[in-house]
Amino acid sequence: FMRKIIKRYERPGKWEVVIPFEKVGEGLTWIGIVDARGPGDYELRVVADHRVEKTKGRITVRAVAGAGAHVKITGMIKIRKEAQETDDYLELRVLTLDKTARAVAEPELEIEANNVKASHGASVGPVDKEQILYLMSRGLSSEAAKEEIVRGWLGV
Repeated sequence: FMRKIIKRYERPGKWEVVIPFEKVGEGLTWIGIVDARGPGDYELRVVADHRVEKTKGRITVRAVAGAGAHVKITGMIKIRKEAQETDDYLELRVLTLDKTARAVAEPELEIEANNVKASHGASVGPVDKEQILYLMSRGLSSEAAKEEIVRGWLGV
């Protein structure tokens, strides 16, 4: 059984989220959405802190960075020595919408246990021009196509 938590961050700021795994066998999906279409600094640090054995986590951060936005996403899977048989995956993805947007995605692993599965993935990149052209061929304007891609990216 995996509980699911979704958190949204929609204005400039700095946030730190620690997700404690304290019950044996606990499972959690945590999704962070950073909507940085407005200018400013957005910084999110997420730590999945596995403290007991047999926990399972899926940590995802999806972000968009618009004109004048600076986005920094840091994620960490921390697995303590007593948290054997932990399984976690960390995914950090940022979509840049403008040449003036800046974004960094930094995944980290800190593993003290020896019988675990832990991995991560991260990417920062612009909207795919092929996707925009495809949607334009279906009658959308360039701006409407980009907006539709952002809506899908953020899952809204």
